Amino acid sequence: MTPDPTTARLTQATEQMPVLTRIREDHQVSRPLAGQRLALCGHITTETAVQVQTLTALGADVAWCASSTSTTDDQVAQLMRDKGVRVSGQRGMSEADLRDGVQAVLRHWPDGPTLVLDEGAMLISALHTTMAHLPPPLLATEKTPDGLLELDRLTRRTPLRFPVVKSDESFGKDTIDNPHGTAQSLVETIMAAGGRMLAGKVFVVAGYGRVGSGVAAKARGLGARVVVTEVRPTRALIATLDGFEVLPMDEAARIGDLFCTVTGASGVLRERHFGLLKSGAVLANGGHLPHEIDVAALDRLALERAPAAHPGSEVLTLPGRRRVYLIGGGNIANLAAGRGNVSEVMDVTFASQVLALCLSVKEAAAWPPGLRELPPECDQYVAAALARAMGIRLDDSPAPAGGKRHDR
Repeated sequence: MTPDPTTARLTQATEQMPVLTRIREDHQVSRPLAGQRLALCGHITTETAVQVQTLTALGADVAWCASSTSTTDDQVAQLMRDKGVRVSGQRGMSEADLRDGVQAVLRHWPDGPTLVLDEGAMLISALHTTMAHLPPPLLATEKTPDGLLELDRLTRRTPLRFPVVKSDESFGKDTIDNPHGTAQSLVETIMAAGGRMLAGKVFVVAGYGRVGSGVAAKARGLGARVVVTEVRPTRALIATLDGFEVLPMDEAARIGDLFCTVTGASGVLRERHFGLLKSGAVLANGGHLPHEIDVAALDRLALERAPAAHPGSEVLTLPGRRRVYLIGGGNIANLAAGRGNVSEVMDVTFASQVLALCLSVKEAAAWPPGLRELPPECDQYVAAALARAMGIRLDDSPAPAGGKRHDR
């Protein structure tokens, strides 16, 4: 009997996520999360479903809510509901629906969750505000830069009630997911939804962080002339030393053919820039939240708005009959208009989160509230498991007498 397409996609994703598979194998007997009530906020995708199945295999009772209004795979959501997992979210829901889903997951248990796996600090923030009456969980993790910024804002107003591990700073997220996986899927989406060849085009990257540097490198590799915009002198200097042209957005807006914002800040592309764009410019937001491109201002300026020829984008006619293409409605482009990161990339990021819980759950009760670094064992485990799966053979040369190797 042929499985339904969604089940087939889940099976294929599982096969392409060897680090999570290794975690399930290594902990199938001990089940370190047995008895834990785990609230998860994340994009409802096939890859996250593999993470959820790993968490349940390790003993956790999981309730899952969407972290975005525009990225839910409704077929995956229903499949996981059929498997007995509480899932809150549907594609195209409102911001109010999104907030309701967060609260519904936290209310899933009378005494709230004991563990939190968060994206964008939505669950953690709710546990300090609207749901502060619930007992604090033992431990939480946060996996996005935007979420850590939100936690910084939160802690200026009120102390954290429980320990929060910064899983965003893992080896997998820093070295594989952001500069390779996310960057690749953003460039793929921009090419497909924008209907453009990159060779010979001016590709503007706003923000030269971990994702932005990867986007810039991949666009250059496809023949684009890459221009970087930055507000941080350190990152602007690094972009220049990497061989990229650095300009203010007011200048880049006049010459760019394609734009990708990856800053985490709001209003990176705003009304004054829209009046400078060339006809045919393609705009994409690569940030977690849909505020880097001021879509409201773009709508005010638009004389017409219609679906573009390529799925995932719209064409807006601006004064002077200039036509501008907006990908994914200004939401995170690679999920709103593309397929997101490939499974093997999300594997390393999700594995770090799962391991952080497994390694810390027994000790967390004795920890004081506040932000904590990811356990160093997580990075070593993930790197070793992935290297093994990729067939990478390590050198067996010993460390020098009296100390460790310190390669320059």
